[in-house]
Amino acid sequence: MAATTAFPNTPKASNHDNNTLSKVVKAKDTSFTVYYFDLHTHGATPRAILAYMDANWKLYSPVDWTNPSSPEKSEAIYGTLPLMYEHDPKTGATLEIAEAMNIELYLAQKFNLLGDNDAEAIQIRAAYSNSRALMHRQEDTYFARKPHQAVERERFINEFLKQWIRTHEAVLAKNGSNGHYVGNRTSLADIKTAVAIEQLLNELYRFQGSDYADLINPTATPNLWKVRENVLSKDSYRQWRASEDFARLKAVTQTLFDAEREQL
Repeated sequence: MAATTAFPNTPKASNHDNNTLSKVVKAKDTSFTVYYFDLHTHGATPRAILAYMDANWKLYSPVDWTNPSSPEKSEAIYGTLPLMYEHDPKTGATLEIAEAMNIELYLAQKFNLLGDNDAEAIQIRAAYSNSRALMHRQEDTYFARKPHQAVERERFINEFLKQWIRTHEAVLAKNGSNGHYVGNRTSLADIKTAVAIEQLLNELYRFQGSDYADLINPTATPNLWKVRENVLSKDSYRQWRASEDFARLKAVTQTLFDAEREQL
């Protein structure tokens, strides 16, 4: 992605060959830029992983994305966000990673959040994928057209959320009810589920009439709650959630979601 005179600060990949860029993947002292709108949504988990790992990272938001004549969207690979950039000061190379799921899986590999062997990685990715699907299903339910919102909410609870709770509680219990999906340490699945719970409890943004605290709490879901508490126990993650940036993203997301829902 080439630099532009209109937006010279827009992050971009370097022009290094793939052999050099591959060194960024293995490098340790790198920095990250998460390029996404001033929203939680698809940027929530990449930011959560970076915060949890206490990485060297920063936010960057597009300046004029919706303007058809703006180069920002046309120069973004696939024309979508989020994008993430990892810079290695030793080689001067900057690697571009596109698509939210790809970013999350990349960070999990980078920070050793996929377990200790291939079998554990398979289990972790499965739990991660299931929690990711639940988050998208909740958003789809929230933006159902007004005549169907109550019905869709009940459908989400009965057909998706209750099954997610039941199955994840069982998987976590099978691992010893230690607040981890696999083994005895935090994985990508743990962080994704913690973010999913934040969304369900309206901590990322408030879904009107969609607070699921009666279904997700220490008594009803002790194993899921322990996952949440384990992730929240990390100082760097708590600091991110208490930051001005986190609050700003929540406020902007809330305003946008409320406005969009009123138009349904």
